[in-house]
Amino acid sequence: MAPAGFFDLSILPDDSKSTTTNTSVVARALDLSYSAVALDHPHRGLLTDSHAPIASSLRVSPSASLHCRRHPFLQYTRITLSLDSAAACASALAPSAARLLRTYDIVAARPLTQAAFDHLCQATFDHLDIVSIDFSHKLPFRLKLPMLKLALQKGLHLEIAYSPLIADAASRRQAIAEAKLLVEWTKGKNLIISSAAHTASEIRGPYDAINLSSYLLGLSTQRAKAALSVNCRSLVSKALRKKHFYKETIRIDRLLPDKQLNSADFKLADWIGWDPMPHEVDLLSLELPAYKGEPQSLDINPEPSAKEDD
Repeated sequence: MAPAGFFDLSILPDDSKSTTTNTSVVARALDLSYSAVALDHPHRGLLTDSHAPIASSLRVSPSASLHCRRHPFLQYTRITLSLDSAAACASALAPSAARLLRTYDIVAARPLTQAAFDHLCQATFDHLDIVSIDFSHKLPFRLKLPMLKLALQKGLHLEIAYSPLIADAASRRQAIAEAKLLVEWTKGKNLIISSAAHTASEIRGPYDAINLSSYLLGLSTQRAKAALSVNCRSLVSKALRKKHFYKETIRIDRLLPDKQLNSADFKLADWIGWDPMPHEVDLLSLELPAYKGEPQSLDINPEPSAKEDD
């Protein structure tokens, strides 16, 4: 059995007009031995009570993968806010929006302009966890090293989706050219790799995703592995502590517009020593199986960078 401990923190709805994640996508992630996924809800515009997550998890039909797992399959909720100005960033992530943002386990922001990107990196937002950059199209802004350093200093995570790497050749060339710059400047620090998959066919197994990231983006194998495991684990742990506890000590009840969770069901002892991904193995010590052949679904052969991460 493939070792557990890998995350896919962006499972998207099956089409642009739908707000419900396709169950088959989650089932595919389960079959591919992922330990956890995040059900991603893209949003642009003003947040209202109707944008609270409909469900915290999807019911997945029993499978062989489920029966042979030693650890539970975890599902988190995520919202990705598309922001086109500094004012939009300040409004969407303002303290007044905290009640709605807390209904999601993970909050991501996708900058659409230079002003939005700079503001997300410079300003401090209590509920922001991820800056997600869409490399499937030509970026409408420039990546700046000083801005990226500020984001990393604040503990933000930066996300690259690998689905453009297995799409058409034009999207792939664009994604590789610009994503490599982000990889080179961050050297894999606080970097996460997600699928951003709309359909089950767009998800790849953890080791395929690692090889894609290493071969095409120039990440070392260890850093690519961390981008799907340790970095994700750190992000989820920090996000849940930040949203459900005040200074990691006082419990904050999570309220949904039509439902109040029963705090009696929660015990403080359950949180102490809590691990969002409880595994007995050291993820970075896992040996990557020998890779044979070209990465899955590739029809071009870009040369990997000769300079490997330190």
